[in-house]
Amino acid sequence: MDDRVLTVHGSSDSVIPVEDASEFAKIVPNHKLHVIEGADHSYTNHQDELASVVVNYIKETLVQDRGTSN
Repeated sequence: MDDRVLTVHGSSDSVIPVEDASEFAKIVPNHKLHVIEGADHSYTNHQDELASVVVNYIKETLVQDRGTSN
């Protein structure tokens, strides 16, 4: 995994449209976009999924870093 920027966005965000997150992902190098289906701007009823996505991203990044430090 070469991604160094993670954006998590809700598909039902009425404050910042998910299309904006998609455009952002296109211009930022080493970027991973994860869209949580049905999540609003505050991730209401999706907090567990948000936490899981972030923790898994950190774990994957740590594993990658260990693999490249040899």
